[in-house]
Amino acid sequence: MYVVCADHLECAIDEFVEIYEAAPDLYRLSEVSFTGWSAPPHCDFCVRLPLFLIV
Repeated sequence: MYVVCADHLECAIDEFVEIYEAAPDLYRLSEVSFTGWSAPPHCDFCVRLPLFLIV
């Protein structure tokens, strides 16, 4: 699972495919919510605000 900014979206997708050998599901963080989980305050690759969830 990755939470990423727009600049790192492609990098996270590539890494996901390399690790899991499958296409990920992609969600906009503004459009999803989960009980007991909140998005981290920054992208997994930098300090920018995350916009996407990749699972």
